[in-house]
Amino acid sequence: MTVMKVIAATGALALLASGAATAQVSGEGGPIRVNADRSEVLDKERKVILIDNVDITQGDARLRADIVTIEYGGAGNTTTAGLGSNFGDIRSMTARGSVFYVTPELKANGDLGVYVASTDTITLTGDIVLIREDDVAKGERLVIELAAGKTSLDGGDNQVSMVIVPGEEDGR
Repeated sequence: MTVMKVIAATGALALLASGAATAQVSGEGGPIRVNADRSEVLDKERKVILIDNVDITQGDARLRADIVTIEYGGAGNTTTAGLGSNFGDIRSMTARGSVFYVTPELKANGDLGVYVASTDTITLTGDIVLIREDDVAKGERLVIELAAGKTSLDGGDNQVSMVIVPGEEDGR
């Protein structure tokens, strides 16, 4: 195994060992699976940087981006055991470049995505396109509150624009 593959495997294992209870890509929790072309583990800074073709899945949710930086909190205090537990629990994940977030209920893309564990929220910014079934909305800032199941879209300097396709009623 090459040194680069060892580093990538270590970074992925550190992410997986960091605890599903505190790191969420999906509101349902569970194991987090990570794929990337390369990773860097910054022990002293308690960070893992996933680089190029980053694809993270948890349950039925998927996050893709060019670069994802995972920051760990605490001074090695964690509710988990195993490789990476000396980092502490995941505090935040920042996704940059061609960010796509997909669940069975929605598809969203933007330029920057930030997950904050303390608030259990994902915020996408940039030229946001949000799709729910046949409905499409555009704005500049999307906030997804995972535990609450709530999404908010802000138009920024512009208005939020939407195309809403009414559903067909049976028997009429």
